[in-house]
Amino acid sequence: MRCGNLTRFDVTRRTRLREFLHLDLGGHPTVEETEVLLDELEQVRCRWCDAVDSVELVPRPDADDAG
Repeated sequence: MRCGNLTRFDVTRRTRLREFLHLDLGGHPTVEETEVLLDELEQVRCRWCDAVDSVELVPRPDADDAG
């Protein structure tokens, strides 16, 4: 990464969902169930320097212990 940014990014992703909707008698929808059919990361762009080709995903050391 050119600028040192570790926390600010614009993420473009393609997501396709199947949702079970419940409409109340007034016609207001509530999503009761969601199934992710496709979740594809398209681009990560640095918010500070606008870089796309030099953004690197660095896992946090404690990310697996969060459960």
